Amino acid sequence: MDTDAWVQALENELHAKRAALRGRKPALRRVRGRTAVVTDAACSLPLDAATGELQLGTLAEHVRVVPIPVMIDAHPQPGQIYPESSAELARDLPIALAQGLPVRTSRPSPGRLAETYQQLHRDGFAAVVSIHLSAKLSGTVDAATLASAEAPLPVTVVDSGQAGLSLGHAVIAAAMTARLGGTQNEVVHTAETVAQSSRSFFAVPSLEQLRRGGRINRVASVLGSVMRVKPLLALREGEVVLLERTHSMPRALQRMSETATAYAETLSRPRIGVQCCGNPGEAADLAAELQPHSPQPVPVVEFPPGLAAHLGLGALGVSVTAGG
Repeated sequence: MDTDAWVQALENELHAKRAALRGRKPALRRVRGRTAVVTDAACSLPLDAATGELQLGTLAEHVRVVPIPVMIDAHPQPGQIYPESSAELARDLPIALAQGLPVRTSRPSPGRLAETYQQLHRDGFAAVVSIHLSAKLSGTVDAATLASAEAPLPVTVVDSGQAGLSLGHAVIAAAMTARLGGTQNEVVHTAETVAQSSRSFFAVPSLEQLRRGGRINRVASVLGSVMRVKPLLALREGEVVLLERTHSMPRALQRMSETATAYAETLSRPRIGVQCCGNPGEAADLAAELQPHSPQPVPVVEFPPGLAAHLGLGALGVSVTAGG
């Protein structure tokens, strides 16, 4: 679906929550916006293609996204490091993945995160909640922890244990709490609660990119040398795990839809999101199949380069999270 409709639905939800708080929290206007939310680009939240700015309506005022460096080992510039929002990366990454070239990612540097915290202090924020990709998949949480030690304002670092839109949903919920005048502790509680409620499912045409990136050691030990299967994968306790072996992508997508739907039906107001890597048509079909199970629009977003580098072309993912 059009992400504009999704963003408008988030704005409507924010307005409804603000209306419900009026009269019960007189200091709302005075404290609103004092806590900022920082995350990394693994959150899969939509960015403007031209400017690289976060597309979340008024919630974007409270959120800063730190890029994840991506490196492509290709002639004539082996090991070139790309800024994640660059047009060159958007052009070169699909080609590199299609050609089977080595693609690697790195954590954001502590210095880059420290600059973000310092700028938020200059912008008038009083505290930061820094919510990041699972520490079992990346060193970003460690980098944020190092950066927070020298920050000029209080920074609480949250290991979401998630990736993709499951991380993104936690960021959205945290930003809403901050926008509505929540304290730093309340924003942390919201982020942790939403992240813990999330389930992330992935179907990939090939395990090769995950194997190269060292993200499937346990999965590979289960599958052995049978690399032609199309597995249904999930995040569990912050790690990539095998849910099911299938032998075709259509079957993997069917089982992913069924598994996501079954979990969504246990929640009163689930948020569902679909992510893809170069296959928006398939993703749109999957979102349409899942839409009846979500009271909110089901967005379709591209995996950010930092995740696409490990999942490969043709990957699809579904995130299901408890809504507010």
